[in-house]
Amino acid sequence: MPSKKTFEDALSQLESIVEELESGSPDLDKMLKLFEEGMQLTKFCRGQLKEVEDRISTIMKEGDKF
Repeated sequence: MPSKKTFEDALSQLESIVEELESGSPDLDKMLKLFEEGMQLTKFCRGQLKEVEDRISTIMKEGDKF
């Protein structure tokens, strides 16, 4: 059973992709593949952050009831 990707894992992968793209060494096809992968990781990270923001908002609202 594959382990669930964490925000930290995705962010680390994204940082590696950025470093590789900035190095200028990959060919155009590789750069496009890395860019697509980076966009998917960015979407995943944004989703994770949105979930956390929503949970914090809910906790704050529930805390106001006391």
